[in-house]
Amino acid sequence: MADIEQRATASRPEDRTTIGSANRAARMSHPLVVMPNAHKEIAAQIGELDLSYCFQCGVCSGSCPTVDRMEYGPRRIMHMVRLGLIDQALQSKDIWMCVSCFSCTARCPQGIQIADVMSVLRNLSFARGMAKDQEATFSRTFVEVIQRHGRMYEAEVMLRYYLGARRGVGQGLAGIAGLMKQAGLAMNMLKKRKLALRPERIEQPNELKKIVRAGLRANGGGSK
Repeated sequence: MADIEQRATASRPEDRTTIGSANRAARMSHPLVVMPNAHKEIAAQIGELDLSYCFQCGVCSGSCPTVDRMEYGPRRIMHMVRLGLIDQALQSKDIWMCVSCFSCTARCPQGIQIADVMSVLRNLSFARGMAKDQEATFSRTFVEVIQRHGRMYEAEVMLRYYLGARRGVGQGLAGIAGLMKQAGLAMNMLKKRKLALRPERIEQPNELKKIVRAGLRANGGGSK
């Protein structure tokens, strides 16, 4: 527990040397958009959520395996939602760094469903067209491939992600260079028969597409 508390303290942006005054000044330059009922919108999708129980102990950030790559960390993301700073939360890369390991949820002394909140924030970010960074692009590519085949096809995901021109991400030499960096890993996976050359497909992929479309409509993302 002492280790968790130590990491929780270190993960707070005001205490971390990795986030300097320049980054803090940049964040302060953006206007704050406050939506007081934002947590109610998120709670409606989870089923039950009361962030008033959160007393900002930092155990969630201390338990997070990817907090070192985040800008705010789960603790501050929860505080943003509670304060109604939903746009700032949706624009943060932190929601895409979450790997849904549920360590934060399991260790929260107040029983708050932190991992579920992060998942809903990702859905809202997609639905509102605010998911524009590389992590969001990869997630979108992953979903598109799953919709097409009904199963994961790693080769297509990598090609779409690094060379997908219509998204404006990974184009030109940068995209080719990024793809080539994955070549060694791909060869090792092929040797161990962990990577398929041809995609596997479910029998009725259209049924899966209907489920995805229904989910997008429920989250306000249209009918695509």
